[in-house]
Amino acid sequence: MPTLFNKVFFKRIHRLVVFVIFMAIMIACQPKKADTNRPLDGTTLHQVWSRDVGEPINHPPLRIGNVLIVAPIDRPLLGLNAKTGETLWSYDPGVRVWDRAYDSDGKRLFIGIQDGKYIALDPSNGKKIWEASLGINSQMPPFISDGVVYVPTTFAGPDTPGDPNGKAALFALSVEDGEILWSFESGNYILQTPYKQGDTIYLAGSFSSPKVVDEGGHMRVYALNANDGSVKWAYESEDGFTKQIYATENVVSYIAYQDFLVGVDANNGELLWRKDTGNWVPTFAGYKDVVYYGSANTVVHAIQADSGESLWTYNIPEGTFNYLIGAPVLLGNELVFLTQVGEIFSLDSITGEFLWQVSTRIANTRAGLSVYDGWLYIGGGDGQVHAYSDY
Repeated sequence: MPTLFNKVFFKRIHRLVVFVIFMAIMIACQPKKADTNRPLDGTTLHQVWSRDVGEPINHPPLRIGNVLIVAPIDRPLLGLNAKTGETLWSYDPGVRVWDRAYDSDGKRLFIGIQDGKYIALDPSNGKKIWEASLGINSQMPPFISDGVVYVPTTFAGPDTPGDPNGKAALFALSVEDGEILWSFESGNYILQTPYKQGDTIYLAGSFSSPKVVDEGGHMRVYALNANDGSVKWAYESEDGFTKQIYATENVVSYIAYQDFLVGVDANNGELLWRKDTGNWVPTFAGYKDVVYYGSANTVVHAIQADSGESLWTYNIPEGTFNYLIGAPVLLGNELVFLTQVGEIFSLDSITGEFLWQVSTRIANTRAGLSVYDGWLYIGGGDGQVHAYSDY
């Protein structure tokens, strides 16, 4: 017969799993490397095309060459002409495509699909290059570096029976053929997109414990050897579900459910600093030694990653709920982001000074924007894809 303790424990776990599903819908993709993009010209930025793909889009469209990758919920994966919106190809694996679990190395598109499978596609035509059987679903974007795609997995999420005792694994796959180079079985039941700095992979996620946490939840960060997946150190806290993790040579930063930006020593896993973000934060972007994020009180922040000190703040105008959606994108010294009411803003990333603003009237996006060589793309919660250009 269930005891009172068990009832409380499983009630807490159920609430956490439900929260993980909600947060997964809201989380933007891992920020792209800034050196692939040039600054946008806000004076000429204009809408070029928009089209309906039938279902909401939970992850920013990803451009690879002249192809725009779009993953509408419960629909085939789409490859669109990036300049016209015309459908070039459609890929239907016969099972659900995990609509946030993709990224690219510029040559191949990597994505997780239902039943614990992971695939690489040719982005030019949507043809499958290879398939790997992981046995665990991957519903978050991978991290790709030096010919390896690092794939996080989960036992909680959409269409996945929640198992708080599951041991999610990180897989290191060859980008060429999908060979499993190594795998690491964690003590977490869900893993967020990892981050690689030097020869170390930093990996965060949630784990279950009999100890009840009123606000947040049990989370753990691992530092792994990138060559074989062996553990260097582990750090635990009650910050809750991890939204994003980033690392410099000295400090690992993350934001989790409690919405504190946390700095942990990259060498030994000891807590260095913990900074209140001011309100709810969906995700953040890290570039070199700076972390950028926007909180739901409409303030955008630039934080020195090693010390946690504030470099500048900018208060978004246009109303109380006009906060930043998704992760901001760094283009040279320009920080570009989308707001809740559909405004595209550009700030000087060094000083926080306002540069320009463009109104889109797109007020239903769930995942922010993406930028590629003078083009800007937004996927809407209504299934509309929008393309802007400064050409």
